[in-house]
This record gives sequence, structure tokens and C-alpha cells, in this order.
Amino acid sequence: MPDRNARFALTLIDALARLGVRHACVTPGSRNTPLSLALADSPITDWSHHDERSSAFFALGIAKTTGVAVLVVTTSGTAAAELHPALVEARYARVPLIALTADRPRELRDTGAPQTIDQHDLFGTSVKWSGDMEVPTDAATAVEMAVRMWSEAMSAPRGAVHLNLGFREPLVPPRAVSPDATEVPEVTFGRYEAAREAVTATATALSGLRGVIMAGPTDEPGVPVAAARFATATGWPILADPLSGVRTGPHDRTHVVAASDALAWAGFLDASRTEAVVRFGAIPTSKAMWEWLGAHPEVPQVFIESVGRRDPTASASVVLRSDVAPTLDLLAESVGATTPEWLDRWLDADREASMAMAAVIDGAPFPNEPLIARIVAGSVPSGSVLWVASSMPVRDLDAVMPSTDREIRVLANRGANGIDGFVSSALGSAAVSGRPTVALAGDLSVLHDIGALATAKRLGIGLTLVVVNNDGGGIFHLLPQVALPQFERHWGTPHGLDLTAVAAGFGVDAERVDRADHLAMVVASPPTRPRLIELVTDRAENATLHRRIRAEVARAIAEGTAHGPPE
Repeated sequence: MPDRNARFALTLIDALARLGVRHACVTPGSRNTPLSLALADSPITDWSHHDERSSAFFALGIAKTTGVAVLVVTTSGTAAAELHPALVEARYARVPLIALTADRPRELRDTGAPQTIDQHDLFGTSVKWSGDMEVPTDAATAVEMAVRMWSEAMSAPRGAVHLNLGFREPLVPPRAVSPDATEVPEVTFGRYEAAREAVTATATALSGLRGVIMAGPTDEPGVPVAAARFATATGWPILADPLSGVRTGPHDRTHVVAASDALAWAGFLDASRTEAVVRFGAIPTSKAMWEWLGAHPEVPQVFIESVGRRDPTASASVVLRSDVAPTLDLLAESVGATTPEWLDRWLDADREASMAMAAVIDGAPFPNEPLIARIVAGSVPSGSVLWVASSMPVRDLDAVMPSTDREIRVLANRGANGIDGFVSSALGSAAVSGRPTVALAGDLSVLHDIGALATAKRLGIGLTLVVVNNDGGGIFHLLPQVALPQFERHWGTPHGLDLTAVAAGFGVDAERVDRADHLAMVVASPPTRPRLIELVTDRAENATLHRRIRAEVARAIAEGTAHGPPE
């Protein structure tokens, strides 16, 4: 049948659209022509890209923002392999993606045929499910594949799936083709609930203890409000990661401790003699916090996690296999509170640490990297999306972002903690969020994904990209490698580029900023088209500043805890 490819692709895409797919990212190629044509005639919005790697991360940004699986379509060969980094991130960040890779007939594998590699199981364990098939003739198989991919990608833990499709020529149908008439089943997804008796027993065991709530990165709905209820019931502080959703928003934040990272590495967790921990989400951005968990397995640690295992310290003493918000609500119903002095002590320490950090940061020349992060966090309008890159930006944001009633959704690619694809992910998010979107990145994150600026210009996506340019790998100045004679060559890696000029070369609005008030003004202004804001800092000076911050916080906390914890 000369129209077999087109009929199958149309039926597959139609079924995916009816299941709920709304966006697809597509790159040019001959072998994926049937899929590209099917998307062009479907209600799914298809985003065209030049580069497969960037396309996949753009899709990741859409999926993370909407919570709905996004298609990524490529041609055969190394084009398909370029998806792997984004699929790895989707796997560990629990983001739903559906990768559709076009392939040549199986008999051409290992024959030297052009643009032909072994695409079977190409992504290994980076995907939840993979399939490899020649395009069939029956519509039932197309629907079956659509349902299978949608179900696997969207069920907990969410992640990526891959279907490799072998297309034979002709790739362009000789006549107009319509999808086969089919029935597509409705797919629903349930909740995970712990047994009430188990939750009640846990609440009883926690009652009266001096504990803390560790709110890790999570996108689960209802968590900020539920965490606040549980904190009120226990009298415990919430050590809120900026990616948890708990540090920002109109919900009750009276128990939120924003300087939790500083308190952890200043030794306050030890000095406070914390007696219990309830935690949820991925591991905190703060290394000091999760290292403390591993060093104190004797402290009862209750971990609420519906599926999978995100406990690298292996220190959880109780694991409640359930969704976070309803479990926190159940715990709050029967848990007993500790003394009010416990929360007061944490909030006092939070203020002391925050003031100590601010004194050092405000006293340093601008631009300095912690102050840049604080200004960006303090200037984004309510209702915005704030993307933050891995390496130093997310750590600085964790350290200096205050708790605020502004509704700010903070997102990052922290599944695998890589810097690659960051600009593309932020662009994908900005394209669909309907909200002002700001991204805070380091220079290496931007250079790693520099081609995304061409996409930003071509599609006219409104994104403010704030780039800290310290001419290389600034985070390594805080690690032991800094003492090695090969440091600049292999870790510092200076590039000497003017990123404002680079962005302008792509046709993107760009400017270099050296005043704090000007940075705040730009970030507060919602973008209507892509723009890059460059701030030049010094790596070595930044490391010195961070050491001064730590020393000053440690001094302030030591003075504040001189009389010991409340009894």
C-alpha cells in the first residue's frame, strides 16, 4: 500500500491527540516525513527546530510546565541519538516525554546504508518503555501504541518512552489520506494513599518531638498548603527548597525557613538537636542538608514518596508510599505539637543567617553572584515562572531567595543536575506558560545551548535570560580541584566571549548590565521577545565572597546558639 506510512502516522497522531497530547517538537528529516505531515494536519501544536538536542529540551520545558506528555519527532541516525540527554533528564526529573524516532527498514542495519544506525533500544534504561517496529497496516496497532506510550509516560513515576518506527518508501503519499476511524479508550490515573492506620501510628510516634520538615523539589499539587497545615499542627519549621513550591506563594509561610542551606552548613542542625524529620520530594539542592541526613540515621526520618526511591543517603526509617499532600493532611489530623520555643528558635536563626549573608553581599561590589540571584528572585513579577540553571545559580538562589507571598513558580533541570539544554527548556516553558518567564544561568550553561538563541529569535519567544558571565567554571573554585596546576585548563576553562555580542549575532536583544537597580527594572518588566542580560563577574572573587559569607553566618549562628537549644 503506497499510503501505508501516511495512514499509520495519521492514526497514531490522531489517537495521541485524543488522549491528551497538545504539543510536539519536530526536526527536519526525510525519514520522519509521515509523522511530520501527520502533525501538520493535527490539533497538536508542532514546534519546528533545527537541532534535535535543543528540540528535546524544548519539549522537556513544555512538559515540565504543563505536566502533560510532549512528542519529540526525529529522523533516523545520529539525529535520534541526540535526544538522549533530554530523555535522561526526563527519567530522573519525572517529566513525561514521548520520543518518536523514524528509522529505515531493518535489513539495512549494519550494511553501511547512509543515516542508518541500530536504533532498537537506543536509550536503554533512560526510558520507561521502548518499542521497535516496522510500520504495520492495521489501525488497531496504531491506537494500541498510542495508548501504551501515553499510559507509560503519564503514570507515576512519569518519564520518557520511545517508539522507533521503520518507514519504507514512498515517504510522501501519492494522494490525500485520512486517519482510520478508530475508538480510543479513555485513560485515567489514580492516587497513591497510605493506610490510615500506618499514618496515624507515624503521627503518634512524631507527636511532641522537636522536628523539621524538609520540603524538597516537587511538582505535586497541593503540597504547599498541606505542608503549612502539618507545620502548624506540629509547630515545626519547614526547610523549604526553592524548587519545592513552599517558599513562594499566597499560602501560609509562617513556618518557612528560607536560609536552611546556610543553617545546615553552619552547624545549626547539629546544635539544635533535631529529634525527627519528615521529608518529601527529590533531594534538596543543599548538599549540606542531605549530607546531614546521611550522617544522622539515628534521627527518625519519615519519607513520603509515592513511587520510586529518591533516598541516596539510605537514611529513611519510615517510608510512606503515598502522595504527599493527602498524607501530610492525614498526619496533621492526629499529630501532637512540640513546644512553641522550638519554632521560635529556628525562625530567629533564619533571621540571623539571612542578615549575616545580606551584610556581606550588600557590602561587596556589584555585580556579585549571590546579589544577582537575590535581585532576580526579588524582582520577577508575581505570577511569573523563574528558571534557574544547575551549578552555581541554583545554589545561590537556594541561599538568598527569601520567602515571599508572590506567586513564583521556580523550575530547573535537576533530575540529572546537568547544565545542558537549559536555555531550550526555559524557552519551551516560556512558549506555553502564558506567564512572564525569566531564566537565571551561568555562562557555560548558555554556551552549551547557544544554538537555542536562534530558535528564540525565529519563534519570537518572550524570555528574559539573565547570564552570569564569570568566564568559565566558577563552581570549581569552591572545590579541591582549585589547587591543581591544571585547574584553569580543565576546570576553569575560560572562553573570553562577549555574550552580549554573541546574542546580538543571533538577532536577540542583548545588553550588559552593571547596576543593581537596572537589573531589577529589566527583570520586573515582562518580556515580549527574547532578550539576554549579561553581568560580568570574577570567578576567584566570587569564591572569596562565598567563603566570607560562610564565615559570617557561622559566627552569627554560633553567637545566637551560645546558650544551647531550648529544653
